[in-house]
Amino acid sequence: MKTIGAVRLPTADEDAQAVIQQARRRQRRRQLVTSVVVMLALGGALGGYAASADLAAQSHLSPAALRPAALRPAALRQVPRYFAALTDRVQEQAQAAVVRSTLTGHVLATVAPPRPYQIFTWVSAAADDRTFVLAAQRYWPIASGQAGMPAENRDTTTPTVFFRMTFDPATHVARLARLAIPETTSRTHLAGMTLSPDGTRLALDLGQSIRVVTLATGAVRSWTWPGGGWIGNSKPMGQIFSWTADGTTLAFQQRNGGGEELSLAFLAAVAGTLAAVVLTVMLARRYVRVRRAHLLAWAIAAAAITIVLAAHVLGAYRSLAPGATNVRLLDTTAPGNSLASARIVHTFPNGGAFGTNTLLTPDGSRIVTATPQGITEFSTRTGQPIVSEDQFQFDWQRLGWAAGPPWQEVLWAGPGGHALVVFDPRGKPGRYGPGWVLGVLTGNTFTPVPHGTNDGTFLQLTW
Repeated sequence: MKTIGAVRLPTADEDAQAVIQQARRRQRRRQLVTSVVVMLALGGALGGYAASADLAAQSHLSPAALRPAALRPAALRQVPRYFAALTDRVQEQAQAAVVRSTLTGHVLATVAPPRPYQIFTWVSAAADDRTFVLAAQRYWPIASGQAGMPAENRDTTTPTVFFRMTFDPATHVARLARLAIPETTSRTHLAGMTLSPDGTRLALDLGQSIRVVTLATGAVRSWTWPGGGWIGNSKPMGQIFSWTADGTTLAFQQRNGGGEELSLAFLAAVAGTLAAVVLTVMLARRYVRVRRAHLLAWAIAAAAITIVLAAHVLGAYRSLAPGATNVRLLDTTAPGNSLASARIVHTFPNGGAFGTNTLLTPDGSRIVTATPQGITEFSTRTGQPIVSEDQFQFDWQRLGWAAGPPWQEVLWAGPGGHALVVFDPRGKPGRYGPGWVLGVLTGNTFTPVPHGTNDGTFLQLTW
């Protein structure tokens, strides 16, 4: 060390040591920055769904504007002109079917099931806007208490029959024709149905399987679900099915069992992943020598890897989680009879995360349903949300459950999801909360269907 006056100057050796220490500090900082960058990059790659879901939630348009009356006919013409609905409910079952005009809302035709059948229970439409299929059953009024058990048992076990309803717009006449589908499906086993766009095939949800019937010949092809849970939503209601326009791909809901039916595959997958993480940590501790100067950077990198692995496990196995609902696409032209081969488009972690209906757009590009963020469209290619619009909110705590369920429903989806038919509590407040209104949603603008107020059958309307 040299001294000049009162100032002490470093020697050449000390200068070299200082340079080395500065280089080491810069290296540690680079390692720290690299670790953080790796953590963020991996988290973005594997946690992309959560990020995009949050983005969709933040960018939703709420609520939809009401279209001026002068422009309403043009908006309503983006939807098929006629639709069928089940009405006049009898003890939670629909009794008759009506054909109504989308432009005016007027009832154009009414049909009742021919004897000995008493009520219609399901309805679905072809793409021609004229052809519908109705499910019907015999019905015995159920008395209260034990006296009603015989009638309830008969209602439960009596097979369902199917009718084709053809509507003539010129005469406003709807005619029924019995379909040659074997009477093997009881009311409790039928959890949903949908007619192919060309009106030639009918898909039936039987809980643990899907059956597609060719209506001209009665030929049947079946696919079976091999795991726990069932095909359909939490209740046998609404539309869990939808077709692509060419009638080759069928979208359906597959619901996992609850906690008491925890999937062995889920347990095995989680246990295997945890075992792999523990083994990796043990091997790293045994064979990897980390210099003390680099310990902080390695600790951050290890924490980042652990977080990313945990996110990956949750993402990879969320489709197996108890109570989750998977929207799957079944290629009905491919060989095989297992529904497990149907590709998962999107997984909803619980029943409250989406509406009763999950509809595939005719071009097969999107799944549309109601979510807490509004009417949400998901890409069938990536499973990620594309847009959320028309988030409809009420003060449900103030109104109470008597106000009705706090969600919307999507009843029909057009090509690309650009025009939708939705049903939501947009009407005037009444004794039991706001009224339900039927309308067309285009570009976050709501166009009411005239006379499209709730008649108690909003889940059994079809275009």
